[in-house]
Amino acid sequence: MIGIVLSGGASSRFAGSPKGLIPLAGRAMALRAADILLRVCSEVMIEAPREIGYEALGLPLLHAPIEHAGKGPLAGLAAGLAVAIRTTRVAFAPCDMPLLTPEIFEALAAAADVAPGAYASTTKGVEPLVAVLDLSMRGALLAALERDDLPRTHIVLDAAGACSVPFADLSLFENVNTPTDLDRLQRHDFFIAPAPGHLTD
Repeated sequence: MIGIVLSGGASSRFAGSPKGLIPLAGRAMALRAADILLRVCSEVMIEAPREIGYEALGLPLLHAPIEHAGKGPLAGLAAGLAVAIRTTRVAFAPCDMPLLTPEIFEALAAAADVAPGAYASTTKGVEPLVAVLDLSMRGALLAALERDDLPRTHIVLDAAGACSVPFADLSLFENVNTPTDLDRLQRHDFFIAPAPGHLTD
């Protein structure tokens, strides 16, 4: 299984600064997501727009094709599945959820043993960007990206046969959506350590 850190968002609430490059407790948020994925994946890449600074993090980059520009997370998921050459399964983590754990992805991978994909859900709603998807789902994502009325991500995943996996601990799925969120999480000290051999920023 390979891992993809989704970092293609506009970061409008951070004055356009790439959210994954913003440090949280001294480490870029995209690298924090990569640290988590490296505990369960053989390799990790970052999906992000070209030439906005992610090259400095030292991890392989991938980019959604230009025809999918502005089409949101579906484009990032499709781009991630496009590089799944040596494996049929890809784990996805958004760059702005630094409290995710390897155990979440282990549970999703187990659910994906009996379905073409699995994504997280909580009592607050679905988290379709926290997912483990089979390469076979790429066709459904590409078909959705061709539509004028772009459907919501979890609807596309559901239609392609993915299942949702419920998680009870809401705190693990906190988003860093605003500078206030970032300031609040700076006070926590329970982030996962970098995986052995992982690059530092």
